Amino acid sequence: MRKIAPLLLLVLAGTMLSGCFSFVDWKHNLNHLRAWNEDLDRMHRTFDRFFFNYDYDDPSRDIEYESPNT
Repeated sequence: MRKIAPLLLLVLAGTMLSGCFSFVDWKHNLNHLRAWNEDLDRMHRTFDRFFFNYDYDDPSRDIEYESPNT
């Protein structure tokens, strides 16, 4: 416990002083989460395209795919 408490305080201070995470500007925080979600979605599509030869943009497929950010 003695080693965990300073580490948690350091993480909390780093989060508050990083300039990105804010308790006041939630819209800014949501934009960061939206960008992270879009990157994760792009990574998933790239993985499927590379390993399974699955193309989400192929019009011959009759599957309706909706992005998580629409």
